[in-house]
Amino acid sequence: MPHVHITVSPRITDVLDHSDLVTALNALVVDRSGSSGVSKTSVIPVETYGGGMVMHVEVALMHGRSPAVKAHLSEGVLELIATHLSKAGVEAVDLSVVVRDLPSSYRLSQIRSRAGAAQT
Repeated sequence: MPHVHITVSPRITDVLDHSDLVTALNALVVDRSGSSGVSKTSVIPVETYGGGMVMHVEVALMHGRSPAVKAHLSEGVLELIATHLSKAGVEAVDLSVVVRDLPSSYRLSQIRSRAGAAQT
């Protein structure tokens, strides 16, 4: 289950359909990385200085993908984002992507609340 973190200039968040982008991005990441499960995705607006608008995507995967698989995934992410930005009317953006391995210390724990559970 990949982790995807998107940092983006606030001006982009005002016009971009995040839901549509995240849905398409998650499908692309799972397909091109050979992962299973659903990507954990966050979109974080950040103030940027000294330039125009920026959008950076970081994809973190479990260890084991070749550099070629990571490069192919990065290229796909750039193409997908460019398409979504163009549809939103955003033209001048610095885009970047990094695909990296999760560290060996990575652990996942799912905590489910019992609140609201039906009682018999």
